[in-house]
Amino acid sequence: MKRVLVIGIGSLVMSDDGIGSRVVEVIQGRLGEHDISAFVGETDFHCCFDEIRPDDLVIIIDAIASGEEPGNIEVMLLSDALKGLGKPQTQHEFSLFDLIKLHAPRTRGFFIGIEAAEIGFGFELSAPLKERFERICEDVLTAVINIKEEAEHA
Repeated sequence: MKRVLVIGIGSLVMSDDGIGSRVVEVIQGRLGEHDISAFVGETDFHCCFDEIRPDDLVIIIDAIASGEEPGNIEVMLLSDALKGLGKPQTQHEFSLFDLIKLHAPRTRGFFIGIEAAEIGFGFELSAPLKERFERICEDVLTAVINIKEEAEHA
């Protein structure tokens, strides 16, 4: 099997927008134990795109605002996220997602969205995401490991 690459995106100065970056930063050591590569890209989508190899299974983690309970995670195929077929919208859909869509549309992978409570200027997560942060990290880690295991058996 080719490399599994997890990319966390989101601005650390925009409150819950940075949840993807923060989660990947915390779980990247544990991902490594499962032979899963991790990259915290924050808002540097060009750098994120440069990390992707043609045969990678890519998992992008970012904040979403779909009206669900803050901290909930939603997993969808990356191809669906690129087509805009999924209901969640992310602040970063016109950056890394567009680069992939334009220059590497056959990239295999998944998108894991984490429901935000507040997106606006701020150096910390909102209270609801702070309270659930450990659980969010565990949920995302479990989802990533399950994706890898399913890919190995496909």
